[in-house]
Amino acid sequence: MDLGSDGDLGSDAVVGEATKELPDGTIVCGPHSKESCDICMMDFSLPNDFQRKRNELGRDLTPEEYEQVTKESMADVYISKKICIMDGQPVCPRSSRKMRCPCGEVTYCSTACQKYHWTIHKMTCKHHAKKKEGNLKKKIVEEREKQIKAAQMNSAGRDLTEEQKNIARKEAFFSENNGRRHSMEECAWQLGEHPLVIGGGSVTYGPDGEEFVKGDVTKIYRERAGAEWDGSPRFGLGPYEQKKDPVDWIAKARQGKSQRMKDMEEKMRLMAGYDINL
Repeated sequence: MDLGSDGDLGSDAVVGEATKELPDGTIVCGPHSKESCDICMMDFSLPNDFQRKRNELGRDLTPEEYEQVTKESMADVYISKKICIMDGQPVCPRSSRKMRCPCGEVTYCSTACQKYHWTIHKMTCKHHAKKKEGNLKKKIVEEREKQIKAAQMNSAGRDLTEEQKNIARKEAFFSENNGRRHSMEECAWQLGEHPLVIGGGSVTYGPDGEEFVKGDVTKIYRERAGAEWDGSPRFGLGPYEQKKDPVDWIAKARQGKSQRMKDMEEKMRLMAGYDINL
């Protein structure tokens, strides 16, 4: 039995007359206004039970509540696994051929029967749910890998020295703290690193002037979220989005000194009346 690449037959599987939604959010067939209609080959009992429970609670259901409603709704329903679920319906050819859904709960004798029934069965099909969950996890992994590669490939700063990177980090750190939001995230993206490298870091002052101490991303996630950082630049975050007028932090890193340090030197020069050559 072919349920398609993601277990769904798509819009072509929706067969029958139009439906209509009642004021309470439940669905009935269009021509006869029935929740379960043999003529239209539609049965909205289970999804309507879900909707009635949502109306009762005033919120969406938890996975456990969905499961409980399903059990209660299907408690009086007996499904023989030896005959086609559509047996007795006009669409059923009553073929001797038998096809079992991978979930093992229902049997069909033709592709037509399976297509007609799929709009109902997909709501309770455990195989379909498991497959969708697996596909979702796969997409998350693929997206994370893609972001790691994008950060590595798009980062023009991969040939920068650590000293040069610290110049950009300090600039972004002070920029963010002065109210220019998303500076640290933008800088980190250009450097191909996690924003907490900058946001979780600090600036210290010593004999050699300002020094940037990088944030320990692994420690931060362990202590604050109880999670293990996987090393990716967008771990725990969504895809990077440009949320401000772009700044070239790589160019700032190549300047050799932060703009803030240059401004301070210029002020000192004007105050002292002579050039300070550092």
